[in-house]
Amino acid sequence: MMWLVLAAEFSGMALSNVGWGLAVERCFHSGGNDWLGLLADLLPVMVCWLVVRRVGFWRIEVLLTASALTVWASGDIYGDWVQAATGSAPNHWVADISNPLFYLLLLAAVIVAARRHAQGLAASVWMDCAVGSLGACTVLAVVLRPVFDSALSGSAVVNSATAAANPLFDLVLVSVVAGIAAVRDVRSSSRWALLIAGLMIFASVDTFYSLQVAQNNLLIGEALDAGWAVGLAVMATWAGGVGPDDGSATQETKPVTGAGTLIVSSVATLAGLAVLSVSSRVHLSTLAVALAVVTLLVAVARAQLAFRQLARMANLRKLAAATDELTGLPNRRALYAKGQTRLAQSQCSRHALLMLDLDKFKEVNDSLGHHAGDLLLIQVGARLDQTLRAGDHLARLGGDEFAVLLADAGRDEAIDVAVKLCSALAEPFTLNDNTLHGSANIGIALFPDHGPDLSTLLRKAAIAM
Repeated sequence: MMWLVLAAEFSGMALSNVGWGLAVERCFHSGGNDWLGLLADLLPVMVCWLVVRRVGFWRIEVLLTASALTVWASGDIYGDWVQAATGSAPNHWVADISNPLFYLLLLAAVIVAARRHAQGLAASVWMDCAVGSLGACTVLAVVLRPVFDSALSGSAVVNSATAAANPLFDLVLVSVVAGIAAVRDVRSSSRWALLIAGLMIFASVDTFYSLQVAQNNLLIGEALDAGWAVGLAVMATWAGGVGPDDGSATQETKPVTGAGTLIVSSVATLAGLAVLSVSSRVHLSTLAVALAVVTLLVAVARAQLAFRQLARMANLRKLAAATDELTGLPNRRALYAKGQTRLAQSQCSRHALLMLDLDKFKEVNDSLGHHAGDLLLIQVGARLDQTLRAGDHLARLGGDEFAVLLADAGRDEAIDVAVKLCSALAEPFTLNDNTLHGSANIGIALFPDHGPDLSTLLRKAAIAM
């Protein structure tokens, strides 16, 4: 019914503008009572309050939306009543406070809903939202320059502030929409598309209206006048889809920035650059230039954060490639990288390579299962690591094989370390209430006596083992 009323109002205005709407005007406007416009104002309000009754007052965003639409409808109905009674636009404190209060309530509703839906987002995503919001503000500040100039040229401070309030709130509203559009999880929701569409329709109509007022080109009764009602109806439709359990968010951090988010922030950054470039040749408002500068500063901070994240990701990938997934020890690749570096840097120093193989490990897997075998490998790795010196390099080669590269060690030192390792492994292991006694075979290869590189040392140690 809400959309039928809006369609009837829009059709009546459109037909009236082309001279075909006399019968429509007589039907819908009688005795100064625009009951069709009254319904267009009240039906979205009724829808929102019905949703509040259904989902409860704890859904703050719906309560704030219903309150915002109620304030707007009250101010619009009051304005229509005063204009019908006096023949002139209302000039009263009710009209002065209804619009700012509507915007504040609506913005609060959008922020609460966005926070509920997008909890756990990483700082990079919020910075992308900020860049998108500031970029949208910058562009709209350029478009609304005539409105601000006209508002600030007034003699009375109160009148100037009132005239500038609506375009300022439109500025904030569009920036919030741009910020929401930067959030992938929010943007992918069809219900959020309704809210974004409603906000954009309302802000676009209000911006066009402000420009008409600033240029003294305002025409009452055009089909565009129904645009506010359409925007409110779309917002009411969004609120109507809210359920009691809808919009719950997990607390897991979501660090991934989607392509759409990058597009929004990139376009906003280009907009800031364009405004600064144009301002060097054409006089633009101080507000637009200031917003462009802030946009670029936030974009630079976002770029620095992105570089740090990329460096951190590269380090994590490098670490993962060099780490054994089961035991957390360095793997064969890490041993080769570390060993080749050590051997190349100290051709005159002594080094020893120990290769260790667990006895009867296959029997543990066969009798107790592979999970018990994995637990045994984890405990063996930890015990070996605790036994070695700080400068020694322990790695798991694969299966039940481990290798130790000893720095500044000859034959006697290597034998001493091998004895300590065997003693450590002789201590019992506890696996799922089962006690096991382990032992190992250890082969030793010396550098440079048994080979000039790590591959040769590994082969000689394997033969010795």
